[in-house]
Amino acid sequence: MTGIQARLLSLRVSLNPAGLIRCLAVAPSGAWIATGQSSGTITVLDSRTGLVISTWKAHESEVLQLVAADNHTIISSSLDQTIGVWNAGDGKFRFHLRGATEPVHCLNVYNNELISGTTANRIGVHTSIDLEASFSSTKLRSDAFKGLLTSMALLPLNRLLLLGADTGVINLLC
Repeated sequence: MTGIQARLLSLRVSLNPAGLIRCLAVAPSGAWIATGQSSGTITVLDSRTGLVISTWKAHESEVLQLVAADNHTIISSSLDQTIGVWNAGDGKFRFHLRGATEPVHCLNVYNNELISGTTANRIGVHTSIDLEASFSSTKLRSDAFKGLLTSMALLPLNRLLLLGADTGVINLLC
């Protein structure tokens, strides 16, 4: 790495073993970093100081995915088949988003909509991030999508989804 100076900053999530870190999310402002652990715990760290802002037991099973909906809201999914909405500052539970019938391991937020994906190859959309949100989902056709959904990214300009599969293929969902 000629001419590049690398720096490493280590942040301690917990003094007690809280399980391995399964996922990370960063506030849109960059003010905090959230970690989701295999123990079901979520920890929020101040990104400037590295100090813990809040930590709480969010789920009975491991946290699969986190996403920052805005600078004050974290959305988490878990192996316990729930999607929780939390206050990032104090960890207070706000509500569950209803609809998913299996564990959700892919989450994206777009214009206050939550887009989710499962290993059963189901894509879901919550119309908003509130208690009144309606939910719809569709199963990816096996002739169009081969393998199991492993990752998902949103192309916001065109509202298209990139879907990664366990086969090593990336599919563009129009």
